[in-house]
Amino acid sequence: MDYQFFKALHIIGFVAWFAGIFYIVRLFVYHREAWDLGTEDPRGQILREQYQIMEERLYKIIQSPAMYLTLIGGIGMLLINSAWLKSPWMHLKLSLIFILIIYHFSCGKQIKALANSATGISSFGYRLYNEVPTLILIAVVMLAVWKNLDGLWLGLAVLLGLGLLFFIAAKLYRRKRES
Repeated sequence: MDYQFFKALHIIGFVAWFAGIFYIVRLFVYHREAWDLGTEDPRGQILREQYQIMEERLYKIIQSPAMYLTLIGGIGMLLINSAWLKSPWMHLKLSLIFILIIYHFSCGKQIKALANSATGISSFGYRLYNEVPTLILIAVVMLAVWKNLDGLWLGLAVLLGLGLLFFIAAKLYRRKRES
């Protein structure tokens, strides 16, 4: 098959995959807050049931197929351009993708955990957890665009800056909500 075909599959897949990843953890925030209403509050029960349905459908119908489409497109491109497998930037990119796959499956575990009870993760913890794929996305895009480690250094600077900004913003938002 043609390289452009696999590249198109890869782009379509990762756009949908990241959309699912970003949204599902936002649902976890709301699901956790529904547990905070207490088990006796009927509103909390209704919300928990609805979030459970939304999370499961998003994960099974959109997020997981998009991950597989991303991987098929990426593997296809690597088969056509196998020399990339010798490049340090590709080793780092594949390592980050492996971390993202672990993150993806950890979201599946969170769906099951939230179905039964409030998890040990607070809604604020989920807000921070939601920033992990953003940071990975930035690093992966920088590596893919530059196709060398020079892009990594710029990516790391952006990662550190945005990571700090996200953390400060989350803390400020938490203070605002608590007051």
